[in-house]
Amino acid sequence: MNDRTIPTSHYNAFIIDADNTLFDFNKSEREALRQALRANGYSSVPEDTCERYHDINDELWKRFEQGGVSQDELRIERFRRLLSSLPPAQGRQYSPDPEQIGKRYIEVLSNKGYLLPHARVVLQRMSARVPLLLLSNGIASVQRRRIAQSGIGPYFRDILISAEVELAKPDPAIFALAIERLGCDKRQILCVGDSPSSDIRGGRSAGLDTCWFASGTAAYPAHEPPPTYRINDLRQLLDFLPSGH
Repeated sequence: MNDRTIPTSHYNAFIIDADNTLFDFNKSEREALRQALRANGYSSVPEDTCERYHDINDELWKRFEQGGVSQDELRIERFRRLLSSLPPAQGRQYSPDPEQIGKRYIEVLSNKGYLLPHARVVLQRMSARVPLLLLSNGIASVQRRRIAQSGIGPYFRDILISAEVELAKPDPAIFALAIERLGCDKRQILCVGDSPSSDIRGGRSAGLDTCWFASGTAAYPAHEPPPTYRINDLRQLLDFLPSGH
């Protein structure tokens, strides 16, 4: 890859993704899934159930990014697919309703605003010096509640959630709206996120420098446009702040 870890530029504003960039979404997802299944008769499920769900969910969200499925369809379809791969729920004489499991999952997930290491202190320090904008494709009701619960909302000049503005990453139009809300030249803005297909592709399409937050061990996909920078610790974002602020 040609991306860098050491900044060659400094930025006067930042567009930052939410899930698996600031929030520990994987932890929240696992806990919400287990609770939703238990509430619907699944006291015991195969050990790989969370991995199955994650793969199904990830594939459907990528279809959402491409306009191939709506969020409403996604909410139900992911559980329909998961349930078809599981043994029958204990004590049930009928198949559990994927829509009901989906509703329970959303209720539980909304209350799990776990932040990744250093997220709060980094946002606090950055927001004291430059404007920040949170940009998320997540389900609006879930994101708004988690943002409120975690207490990070005041660090952002604005919060854009795809369903609320009827645009979604990687559509350059939602990045253009974010740039407008920040009121900065796009050359002064860095787009930060964990998703090559939405954050990096979308940010680059909008003419922004991009920073891939590589929190795990997965390799960057060769078919996606490379980011300008790569980091693996949120504290590295402080190096991108302009000096003298």
